[in-house]
Amino acid sequence: MQQIFSPVSFGRLKLRNRIAMAPMTRRKAKKDGIPTPEIIEYYRRRAQGEVGLIISEGTGIDSFHAYDTLTVPRFESDEQLEGWKKVVDAIHEEGSAFAPQLWHTGRYAHNPIGPSACEMPPKADGTSRPSVQEMNEHHFAQVINAYIEAAKNAEAIGCDAIEIHGAHGYLLDSFVSPVTNKRQDQYGGSLENRIRFPIEVATAVRGAVSEDFPIIYRFSQWQLADYNQIKFSNPQQLELWVTALKNAGVDILHVSTYDATVPGFPEVDSHKTLCGWARELSGLPCIAVGKVTVSLTFNNAYGEEQDQVASPQPAFDLVENNEADLIAVGRALIANPNWVQIVKRGEWQQLRPFHKDLLKDLV
Repeated sequence: MQQIFSPVSFGRLKLRNRIAMAPMTRRKAKKDGIPTPEIIEYYRRRAQGEVGLIISEGTGIDSFHAYDTLTVPRFESDEQLEGWKKVVDAIHEEGSAFAPQLWHTGRYAHNPIGPSACEMPPKADGTSRPSVQEMNEHHFAQVINAYIEAAKNAEAIGCDAIEIHGAHGYLLDSFVSPVTNKRQDQYGGSLENRIRFPIEVATAVRGAVSEDFPIIYRFSQWQLADYNQIKFSNPQQLELWVTALKNAGVDILHVSTYDATVPGFPEVDSHKTLCGWARELSGLPCIAVGKVTVSLTFNNAYGEEQDQVASPQPAFDLVENNEADLIAVGRALIANPNWVQIVKRGEWQQLRPFHKDLLKDLV
């Protein structure tokens, strides 16, 4: 476990260990998108627990289409940024680094837009969702500008990096998927066309911040509406994608999977994970995430089945075997703000299991 708890640097991003807090949306802000004092202390406690890099919950990049509920924190107005500056300062005081996750919910937004017009299934509570509007030139320009402004603001208030949320069926990911992208123009059809808009966003963000300001990009195979969806069917398709992200100026890839340790393309290699493939094909540092010290995959974690604590060693082995540079911990850090300290002592069996009820309060 020594390497995982040793300091590491990625350019100007300097971390005290290789543990990241995964972004976890909780919708606990004020209705004006401003982080509350409770949110500030929520992040402070994870920094006190010695997490190396804290990645925020999804933060809406604008007030037009980006957020799905009013209580999602946003990263736009002066008041919202003042709230996030307090988060940044609190995390730095405790010795951790911070990256806000810049989020556009796309088809899931309160005022939804996406690559193609469509009807969305009802919400979990049975209420209907509005119809999705197909993006036009105005939408493309507005979204790119929102990403640019959010990234510039993040650097201005002292964040150590940013993460672009390009996973799980939200706006950027919905372009990559042939299931949700039915366009017939330069943004649809072939994989090269489907990745065009996400790459335009990454390129624009790179040009808006300092050359050495780290950009993380999170991507996934799966979507919220289809846990079994595969967007990259083979290493060649994945190589096209991760190489394009690298050429656009992305510094670190955050590879979101249900289980960080399962093979990415088992028909090609029965051991190498999706994170391992992304790292090899891009040459970029990579974050592996998925089912670290929990027993249930994400799609099963919010039902009636009880989660169990699991060993961190299989995930740590990814770092030892050069398949990952950082390991992101999600649900287990909700249950255990001092997760790093507990595991570092070799007492992972003492971790508290995650339960969905823990999301009701900020702790």
